[in-house]
Amino acid sequence: MRDVMRRVHDERGFTLAELLVVLLILGGLSAIAVLSITRFLGSGTAEAANIEVHNAHTAISGCMADAGAGQLDTDVSVNWDGSDDVITATGAGGVVYDAADSLRGKRLKATYTVNPSGEITGVTDQEWSGVVWEDGRWKKEKKDK
Repeated sequence: MRDVMRRVHDERGFTLAELLVVLLILGGLSAIAVLSITRFLGSGTAEAANIEVHNAHTAISGCMADAGAGQLDTDVSVNWDGSDDVITATGAGGVVYDAADSLRGKRLKATYTVNPSGEITGVTDQEWSGVVWEDGRWKKEKKDK
């Protein structure tokens, strides 16, 4: 028992050098983690924006398919943000189908330019941050170094 008490009493803890080494290791690991995380932050936004484009395209295609039409009711390209009565197609029986019905009333975060054949050809306005419209899809904005 006496040996145990003497050993506990003689221990003094960590030296300053040991504590500094541990802090340096933790600092290096945290720097690596921060760099890895910031690389992927914009990628999630770009993927969400591309899912929105896909949903808009699906709504437009569904509208045209429901109507059995190969073209929308418009003769010129229109800007669409998910609003009602903008992207419509009329079926053979005179029934008007609206692409906004497929979006379940959700407003899009961008205003897309849609041509009469139902293709999304561009963007006129958008609320997404950190992304740009290039080659028919959203891409992560490149930062100048």
